[in-house]
Amino acid sequence: MKLFTPLFVLLWIWSFQVYGQEAPPPPDEPQKLIPPIKPPISLSGNFGELRPNHFHSGLDMRTGGHTGVPVHAVADGYVTRVAISPTGYGRAVYINHPNGITTVYGHLERLMPRLERYVRRIQYKREHFAVNLTIPRDSFPVKQGDVIAWSGNAGSSGGPHLHFEIRDTQTQRPQNGLKWHFPITDNIPPKMISLYAYSFPSTGVYEDKRYPTVYYSSAYHLKGNPVLKVNGPTAFGIQAVDYLNASWSKCGIYSAQLIVDQDTIFGFRISDISFAETRYVNSLADYAERERYGRWVHRLFRQPGNKLDIYTVDKNNGIVNFTDDKIHNVKVITADAYGNQSTLEFQVKSTPPDSTQRHDNGARIFSYQKDNYFQADNLKLKVPAGALYDDLPFHFEEGETPEGCYAPLQKIQDKYTPLQKAMRVAIRPDSLPDSLQNKALLVMVDPDGQKWSAGGEFEKGWVVGYPRSFGNFSVAVDTVPPTIRSLSIKEHKHLMNPKHIRFRIKDNLSGIDKYRGKIDGKWALFVYDPKYDLLTYTIDPSRLELGKTHQLKLTITDAKDNQSVYTATFYK
Repeated sequence: MKLFTPLFVLLWIWSFQVYGQEAPPPPDEPQKLIPPIKPPISLSGNFGELRPNHFHSGLDMRTGGHTGVPVHAVADGYVTRVAISPTGYGRAVYINHPNGITTVYGHLERLMPRLERYVRRIQYKREHFAVNLTIPRDSFPVKQGDVIAWSGNAGSSGGPHLHFEIRDTQTQRPQNGLKWHFPITDNIPPKMISLYAYSFPSTGVYEDKRYPTVYYSSAYHLKGNPVLKVNGPTAFGIQAVDYLNASWSKCGIYSAQLIVDQDTIFGFRISDISFAETRYVNSLADYAERERYGRWVHRLFRQPGNKLDIYTVDKNNGIVNFTDDKIHNVKVITADAYGNQSTLEFQVKSTPPDSTQRHDNGARIFSYQKDNYFQADNLKLKVPAGALYDDLPFHFEEGETPEGCYAPLQKIQDKYTPLQKAMRVAIRPDSLPDSLQNKALLVMVDPDGQKWSAGGEFEKGWVVGYPRSFGNFSVAVDTVPPTIRSLSIKEHKHLMNPKHIRFRIKDNLSGIDKYRGKIDGKWALFVYDPKYDLLTYTIDPSRLELGKTHQLKLTITDAKDNQSVYTATFYK
């Protein structure tokens, strides 16, 4: 359980102290890279920025709010992979280079013509839009500066931009692209917004307090300059952002250090991140603070189940045991990838040990190191070893059956506690007709009664699923097929757009699982964009005989095998 006590209204004080310097070169860099898009370069997101369930693994480069900007190969190399997906990077190209790096270009609108034709042939051969292709080495060589694609807004993109990554080819571990001397100016140090102080009154429990900061005398200080009272195990966190000169976007910091009485206790540096570790962002960040208030806070301590390898100093996991009766000087230093630094200075007053006893609150403790099992009348739960970041005082409560559901509400912990791995949840439904068993699934239910699918299948009297977050669960059924609304064909026969055929497709609960479009009995390449619920076919004269009436059939299926079919005739 995490307690939050707001103390002050956030006060932003902009500082313009300059520590600007050129970013350090990456090791053994034999080749200068050019920018993937034409300068000036403006970033809307940087490497290592904290994102929901992952670190940002590249640089997000603005494209002026529109698509179709030429994207260039940053160095000589060859295309090694193309991935097309409705989510993630959408349409992405991967290029290997002789100096041991791989560059990635994501959210693309289209690829260079020969590569586009190559990919489309495979899509039609497999009759599938989403493909992940390994490209033979000599098939698509590129020279530095070649246009290899055009920027777009595909996949899980929040707006038109280019997502650009640099990876180590051998490990595929993303690197901080700001170390490669792109024409990006940054002489603005990070902004320290607020300090968090954490105490640990009992096993698996912490309490926090938030202290806004102000800037004066070349450093940040706590507003009102209080001396914080601390006793026993104590840790800290920092809410900080970074800005670059040509952008007002809030970017992530590169490094931070915690210093107590001139002794460096803890530090991290985000110079590269493993994809296998990226979900540990939910431990580096104060997950509950983000879920409650949307604030990104870097913890300056390490939970024992956190396996990130970004930490540069780690004394006692960053937790300081204050047991004397003295005042201590504490300093937090943050920096960006260009070496600009900001410092926060404050003092704490320690209390003698007789007031620092930790208390057992009597809760059942789930171990982060072991498999944890729990069973109630209508629930069977397994939280596997490694799913938690620290020992957890587990809480469960059963509520009333929500409207439209078939099981009492199972309140499993709370949504403010993160999970690294999926847990196994089995809920016993009540009065579920045999005819609906194959339509049953787990649902998460919010306080207003709104439901979201948590997946799952009916198994021997239980509905079993593997959600990756705690919350309030029940059982519902999905018998409603997806909806299909034509945006380009009127009355099932008049084509209103000469270039595209578009549909709006939606599902009420389990979600769109698959779709299939045919024109004149042959598979047609429809592109799915789930963020807009759009399904689009672009008229392709090389595959569609023009000057005739065509038959269109579109079939949409959700995750519970409910199906909708749309048919039409059109002349083109």
